[in-house]
Amino acid sequence: MKKLLLSIFAFCVTLSSFANITLNGIDYTIDTLSMYPAGPGSMFYELRMLRASNGAGRLDCWLMTVDTKNPYVTIEEVLGTGKIIGTERPSAMAARSTTDTKIFFGGTNGDFFVTQGDVGLPVGLTVVNSEFAHTPSAATSRRVGGVDEDMKGVLATNISYSFNLVTSNDTLKIHHVNYKRGENELVLYNQHNASTTLTNAYGTELQAELLPGERWQTTGDMKLKITDKQQNVGSMPLSEGKVVLSGHGTMATALDALNIGDEVIVSMSLLFDGKEVDMAQCIGGDTYALIVNNGQVEQSNFWNENHPRTAFGTSEDGTVQYFLVLDGRGASTGCTTKILGEIIHYYGAYKAVNWDGGGSSCLYVRNLGPMNNGSDGYERACGNGMFAVANVPEADTVIASIAPYMPIYSLPRYGVALPKFLGYNKYGIMIDTDVQGVKLSCAPELGEILEDGRFFASGEKGGTLYAKLGDITTELEVRLMTSAPIAIRLDSVLCDAAHPYTVEVQGFVGNATIDLLASALSWTSLDPEVATVDETGAVVGVKNGSTWVVGQLGDFKDTILVNVEIPTAHKMIWDDFRVVENWTLKGSSGFNPTLSVPEDASAPVNMLFNYKSARSPYVQFAREAPIYSRPDTIRIQMHTDAIFSKIYATVRANNAIQGINITIEPNQAGDVTLDIPVEECFGTDVAIYPLHFELVKMFLNTSTEVGEHYVALPGIQLLYGDADETDVDNVLSSQSTAKFIENGQLFIQRNGKIYTVLGTQK
Repeated sequence: MKKLLLSIFAFCVTLSSFANITLNGIDYTIDTLSMYPAGPGSMFYELRMLRASNGAGRLDCWLMTVDTKNPYVTIEEVLGTGKIIGTERPSAMAARSTTDTKIFFGGTNGDFFVTQGDVGLPVGLTVVNSEFAHTPSAATSRRVGGVDEDMKGVLATNISYSFNLVTSNDTLKIHHVNYKRGENELVLYNQHNASTTLTNAYGTELQAELLPGERWQTTGDMKLKITDKQQNVGSMPLSEGKVVLSGHGTMATALDALNIGDEVIVSMSLLFDGKEVDMAQCIGGDTYALIVNNGQVEQSNFWNENHPRTAFGTSEDGTVQYFLVLDGRGASTGCTTKILGEIIHYYGAYKAVNWDGGGSSCLYVRNLGPMNNGSDGYERACGNGMFAVANVPEADTVIASIAPYMPIYSLPRYGVALPKFLGYNKYGIMIDTDVQGVKLSCAPELGEILEDGRFFASGEKGGTLYAKLGDITTELEVRLMTSAPIAIRLDSVLCDAAHPYTVEVQGFVGNATIDLLASALSWTSLDPEVATVDETGAVVGVKNGSTWVVGQLGDFKDTILVNVEIPTAHKMIWDDFRVVENWTLKGSSGFNPTLSVPEDASAPVNMLFNYKSARSPYVQFAREAPIYSRPDTIRIQMHTDAIFSKIYATVRANNAIQGINITIEPNQAGDVTLDIPVEECFGTDVAIYPLHFELVKMFLNTSTEVGEHYVALPGIQLLYGDADETDVDNVLSSQSTAKFIENGQLFIQRNGKIYTVLGTQK
């Protein structure tokens, strides 16, 4: 459990001092938790917004900005599974589409989509790589967003489109693209539809391809040549680079007049807000207004419910694209589309559209995966997505630059930090998410670099922290703060003689946490005969018992209760089952398990039970109690004449609400051993102790003979490494840190330098 005590120290990890934003009339503070390039011409931001007044209400946001003026960057839509029908996770869309020289490095989910029948079919207008992929009848009632052929963002409130097939003798209306063909309709199909047109046999279909020098576009005339023809067959195959013109009824009759080798013109017109546009990529949004239009946030026609949200926006000149996802239905409350518009407008969007939200909301960054916490608890498969793409001349895996996850660190004096760095190739593509071997340096006025490579904020003012990897360099700004809470992390700790524990001291600002160097404090054990503490804050148990350890620095003072339990042997029996009332036995109906305690103290206790045929037959013994000290392994041994298909033990860490199950599958009678390696199962955090035993549940293999059976239980063993090592002096650590008082003032001496309590060098 954390404790917050006021002190003279503070820290935060933020882009700057907390910025402010007003959302629907309510003031919020913005904490920038991380900020770094996601790829060429792009920046990624992890943002947390808290209500400034009472702290009630939290919004977690993930934002990626993309400058499409960058010569390597394009924006591209990806259809789930590559077709208009089907769903796929955004991360899988990006991975499937990525090659060595075309990298889909970040993006979001896109349009609302059909969830029954043709699952994944986009609800709105869809354009992929300058081709219409889907033109549903209701598309004009929805807002749209995407980029044109110049990679400039284009968003619209009102859309319309028209298509015609022009032959030597006639002009025929094309009713749809990749839409179910109706009576007397002419529909154009391309590779985005499916492997075939999916049409019935009541029509005529012509396959056609572009003439040399022609390209697909959403506005303009395209010349094609007919390459194949079939009548009354249906489901004509579709392939990349070719289209099929499919007619029914009167339109089939009109197509019958055309033959292989004939040249035709497909004329297309797409209007956004009354202006013809040639779109490269386009995704539909909802039926409400654009959430930001011409620099103004929509104030009346919006979705007035709090949900997870996804938005796409563009700058006034169209050269910067904005991808925004906001979490909801959890710690983050979600928001209305008005608030979504206020957020994306705050960061620079001149126009923005609301895309599919809820469990579909996902912002993906290559090599890091989905960045937000989806409300489903996992990344949902969606109908389509929009992505930033790096188009480079060659594959390159050499790190050419590095960047920290945050360019600014705000720390308390005596705070320690080890910045994490990302690595990028010469094109700006992220190729390493945890660059190793980065060396830090700084001026003495700022602090020093510890032997383990961490930065120690021992200086008297902020400054620049330098990072170097070979010939590659970067910088971080460090700001020293002067007021905020700090505390010892734990209220209590379980110690022994073999595992020195250095008391963890932390600082708190907002939702951020950082370690302070424990050796900056003065430490005292109130009972050194139970546990000692050295000048670095390292605690070692001496004998069984409890005592308080006190840490003090200036006006700050905090305590931690140290409970000491020292093993007396390498192997100890925690419980031998002889105190029957400590145990609760259960089993399937009619099993009636009992404990039989023999008079011979050396003989094991037997659990007796009557096996009957049952669904998932089992027996179990349970005792909720703390386990002694800090064992390396918990061993449960037994000998039985029954055959168990599965046995699991449930043990709970002290800092956990629920226990974890450790399972074996013996499937044979005789000797059975279930070992629980503590660190492997629970980790190394000292807060896991004491461990709490809960139960052992044993499922019988139905090949076990019906009747009476036994499980001999010699006792639950605890195995301790170095349990015989009791010389405390040999395990105490030492550091070159000392403290002294001069003229009533406390000074700290470290590595030959002397500092005041506030970090000023003497």
